[in-house]
Amino acid sequence: MIRAIRCELARLKTPSFLLGGMGLIVFFSVLATAIVFLTVGSDAGGPPGTQQITTQALEASEGMFAGVQNFVGMLGVVALAMWAMAVTSDYSSGLIRLLVQAQPNRLLLLGGKVVALSIFTCLSTLVATAAVLAVSPGVASLGGVSTDAWSSGSSLLGTALGVYVQLTLCVLMWGVVGLLVGMLTRSAGISIGIGIGYLMIFEGLAGMLLDSAQKWLPGKAFGAIATGGSADMAFGTAALLAGAYAAGALLLTAATFRRRDITA
Repeated sequence: MIRAIRCELARLKTPSFLLGGMGLIVFFSVLATAIVFLTVGSDAGGPPGTQQITTQALEASEGMFAGVQNFVGMLGVVALAMWAMAVTSDYSSGLIRLLVQAQPNRLLLLGGKVVALSIFTCLSTLVATAAVLAVSPGVASLGGVSTDAWSSGSSLLGTALGVYVQLTLCVLMWGVVGLLVGMLTRSAGISIGIGIGYLMIFEGLAGMLLDSAQKWLPGKAFGAIATGGSADMAFGTAALLAGAYAAGALLLTAATFRRRDITA
């Protein structure tokens, strides 16, 4: 598996993944942070599909991360697309034949891909967290938001670490979903369309129809992880539910990859 991991990590160093994956995660994290702080108290609200954040929430100890936590769905879409492309590019380029010949054990090959993508995703959210830490004081000052509670004692590092873990878990869950969709469709365009359509349209409509039951949907569970729990679901419950979704997606991906004929 070590060779498979090294091979996948080498492929993830290409500009398409560094800029289109890590770059977009960092960009959207900073953008969401800026928008939330600069529009606080106005009718603009925040990024599309998110809720209004109050000045009191931004001035709390975790307030610097309120924007990225509120906008985490977009980070999830980027991760979904990145993981899906890592699968679909193997088929579209015909590389999958060479990979399977070099490593006949498909489960080891898939495991190497998952580990490499997980490492890359963790690095992406780490850079994004650092970027948010860097820009938050400036945009808070422009928005007239007090930052006194952010750096009380040694709490800043603990807060940043906790939020980083929450964001990373959420983004990883979306990535695993992208892995499954990519394996099933073998098309990057279809995978990205499904991801965006599900998050932006299906869960929104399902939320209006299902009412309180909407909290059990994957997107809601993943979002609750990013915020350390929500009013509808505690963090522990969200983590267990999201973990079950991710485990199911991984099992289905492995079963599909193991049984599928390599024709591309």
